[in-house]
Amino acid sequence: MKALITGANSLVNKVLLERLIKEGYEVTAHYHSDNDITKQLKTAHPDARFIQADFSTKDGMIGFIEEAFDTKYDVIVLGAVYYAEGASWKAQQDWDEWQKSFAINSTVNGVLMAHADISVNKGGVIIPISSVFGKPYVLETQFGIYRATKAALDSMICTYAKKWAPNIRVAGIGPGWVKSAWNKDMKQEDIDAMLASQNLAKLVEPEEIADLMVAIINIKTINATTITIDGGLGIAEQG
Repeated sequence: MKALITGANSLVNKVLLERLIKEGYEVTAHYHSDNDITKQLKTAHPDARFIQADFSTKDGMIGFIEEAFDTKYDVIVLGAVYYAEGASWKAQQDWDEWQKSFAINSTVNGVLMAHADISVNKGGVIIPISSVFGKPYVLETQFGIYRATKAALDSMICTYAKKWAPNIRVAGIGPGWVKSAWNKDMKQEDIDAMLASQNLAKLVEPEEIADLMVAIINIKTINATTITIDGGLGIAEQG
């Protein structure tokens, strides 16, 4: 069994990659840069194949496809992500930030899903990592760009699930606030304020996302949907 995961140089995707290995997959992992997480993964998993590519550029995407799609996979997890607005909503005033965000969060994922006929085995599944913030009922003005890119991704999940049915499934995961590099050094009072509208008041654990990923792989009738894992944030926003 073979699996491909993009965006491996993040705390969350490190957990997903290692779960795939634990499940018995021969893993190919994309990463953007050699940060501490990538170095740890390369040391811990010398049998995995690692491919560096800058998804914000056309050449980076094309080069990745040429290298990674020399084989077919049973599972593809699309986890590469870019947060333009982590520090301030004012990134929304910057043309380049919009372009980079859509390139990494939407365009590359669409192109990779459009290549499923040459990259995914019959009976395989593509699992894009979306976000509950792509849902229209979850309004967070700081993340206007991010929300737009994830809404586009949710749309493409349905498009390509229909295009490749019945041989290939496409089903996304839409996390809410996740324990990640973005908030690992955040003060507890700031985390509490962030979670005020989430009715469990608890960050989603990366291991819980990995559990859901494995469930999607194993349950063959999950298709053409994005399953949210958000501690009730979506319900809180609606109510």
